[in-house]
Amino acid sequence: MMAILAWLPLLLMSHSPARAQEAEETVRVHCTTTKGGIDIDVHPEWAPLGAKRYLDLVRMEHFNNIGLGRVNGDIVQFGEDWQDRDTPSVVIRHQNIQDDPKPPDQRANKNMLKRGQLSYAGGGPNTRSASIFFVVKPNMWLGREPWEVPFAEVVGDGMERVVDQFYGGYGDFPFFKCPTCHGPDVQKYWVEGNSYLEREFPLLDMMKECHVVEKPKGPQFTNTHNAQGLPHPPSSHSSAHNEGGDSGSALACFIIGITFGVFWLRIACS
Repeated sequence: MMAILAWLPLLLMSHSPARAQEAEETVRVHCTTTKGGIDIDVHPEWAPLGAKRYLDLVRMEHFNNIGLGRVNGDIVQFGEDWQDRDTPSVVIRHQNIQDDPKPPDQRANKNMLKRGQLSYAGGGPNTRSASIFFVVKPNMWLGREPWEVPFAEVVGDGMERVVDQFYGGYGDFPFFKCPTCHGPDVQKYWVEGNSYLEREFPLLDMMKECHVVEKPKGPQFTNTHNAQGLPHPPSSHSSAHNEGGDSGSALACFIIGITFGVFWLRIACS
């Protein structure tokens, strides 16, 4: 309970007017890894719920100092954490979100994901939480499941310069029982965390830190600079997301003001 109260300001700040505007715009995230830095453009119009959860996790430091535990040639998966990990994301990282509808371009591509896109791993419908993967090598299977919806993409040369360089010699997770499945055991990682990876998988790469950056300017950040290859369609969730947004922000500001005082009120409601 005390841990949840400690991070409550960050959770309530996700309802601020700035966050509501962000839900309609492409957002740039920069991540530092053991192979270098990459820029990721998050597209709420592709998957509003998935995009919002990812940005919330970034702001709550979920992807700081976390292992890239599954590198199998087709995807690089990360975001799994351990039970004693103390980050602000503890308040949401194990709460599932509903699946987003597949965007038009994914449906036109026979539901396949494209190289450089990011999507969620899941275990069934509506099981997305905090486990993310980069698409390295598209195939007919990636994108077929209802939770496999793109919400972001790597931009620039980040795929070739960084993602393609992540160490993949351990192969896939062992519970897939393939000849090359010698990667980390997710259950052991849940119990021991990074100490398990450092001890038994010392060559694995790490996601060191991710943060939201100011919207870039210029032609490199246009409506056609995306893996979908089409101008961004208006989100079908726009009206539903914005309806009642002002009242939600006012309520969040009221709660912050009562609980934490004027300092947090000024930050959250500015």
